[in-house]
Amino acid sequence: MSVFKESGIEFDFTRAQSVVKHDEAPRNTFWSGVDFCIEDSPDESIWLEVKSWNPARMEPKWRGGNQRRFVSEMKSAAFSLKMRSKFFGTSAFFGWQGDPLPETVRYILVFEPPRRIDSALTLAFSHKIKSQIAPPKSVAWRSRINVSVLGLSEWNQRFPDYPARIF
Repeated sequence: MSVFKESGIEFDFTRAQSVVKHDEAPRNTFWSGVDFCIEDSPDESIWLEVKSWNPARMEPKWRGGNQRRFVSEMKSAAFSLKMRSKFFGTSAFFGWQGDPLPETVRYILVFEPPRRIDSALTLAFSHKIKSQIAPPKSVAWRSRINVSVLGLSEWNQRFPDYPARIF
């Protein structure tokens, strides 16, 4: 069974062809990278980054600032650049390792906001990160990169083979 925990969320990747906890030693400690690389099919991978601001999963002394932090990060250029660098850091890692890049990469960011109403901010963030990662329309391999920002419930709807829950 391939069950992984990240940022207070448990994912069951049992049905995946393979899954690697990408940003963990000894695999990758020198480049900022995604949390998981999931081989969904021979020619498609999901690169998954997970962030949760769920106050139930935080130490009591940190809970008060979660909503402010979430709002601040969703509007921040620095945070979107950090999320972009995780995609490019993973790409660079594959290149330096001599591993071929997948034919298609789905870069999925699963963000669990502190309150359900806060999830509206992820839509604006989604547009921002897509514009930073997507190559120009004239680039032939543009269609090989798909970017999505999802909440936990959207993840479960779009990827029922890989169920996730707050633990």
